[in-house]
Amino acid sequence: MNWLTQLFTQQSIAHDILIYSCIIALGLAFGKLRIFGVSLGITWVLFFAILFANMGLTVNPDTEHFLKEFGLVLFVYCIGLQVGPSFFNSL
Repeated sequence: MNWLTQLFTQQSIAHDILIYSCIIALGLAFGKLRIFGVSLGITWVLFFAILFANMGLTVNPDTEHFLKEFGLVLFVYCIGLQVGPSFFNSL
């Protein structure tokens, strides 16, 4: 059970993944709620990220840098898949 207490008290990759997972899970769960017929959707993930950062939770800068770069690569890849086939047809 020592690993369980270390997961929440010491900085590690597992700790960072746990923080990111909690933020994403809470954001997606709240995104499904409708208030007066209005839902903020995926925006709740941003709100929970701001809340957790304001509470003082931090992650390893190396892990943060990797996830930023990986997210950018996935974004560019998905845009390329969507726009790529019609790009040469439009020329």
